[in-house]
Amino acid sequence: MKKFLILILIIFSFTGCATVKKKNNYKVSKHFTFYEATNSRTAKKYGVRNYPSKGDFKTIKYTAGRMEKIRNIVGQPLTINSWYRSPNLNRIIGGSTTSAHRDGLAVDFTIKGNARIAFDRIKRSGYSFDQMIYYKRRNYVHISFRKNKRTERKQTFIKRH
Repeated sequence: MKKFLILILIIFSFTGCATVKKKNNYKVSKHFTFYEATNSRTAKKYGVRNYPSKGDFKTIKYTAGRMEKIRNIVGQPLTINSWYRSPNLNRIIGGSTTSAHRDGLAVDFTIKGNARIAFDRIKRSGYSFDQMIYYKRRNYVHISFRKNKRTERKQTFIKRH
């Protein structure tokens, strides 16, 4: 029985089931850090761990590359509000069970000034994304991607509340 448990632990540690902990200043791309991808005031408030699995960490790096292109389109730095959410954190926030944040494929951000400018620039650029929503009252943009760009829907919405 002991050997079986040890084998199971070894398998879990090499199959991506373990969580990833990186230093806050670890760069996932040129302009984005691990801290930005995993930081959450709600997680801190409720004592929830917000560490991605190894598979989700790879997805965060993929999204970071896509966000570098978004940053270039917008023409200024982006302030990240929300990126990766562990399933537990997503539940506490009241997020959808199918939220792309759970996989690290969605990012909520704002810019200096009116975030509608970023929304409009991205929309006009023709750059691919799955969904993009501008939240007028809170002045931020939600953008999500898919791993397969050919399946991205390029849906845009403006939420007034």
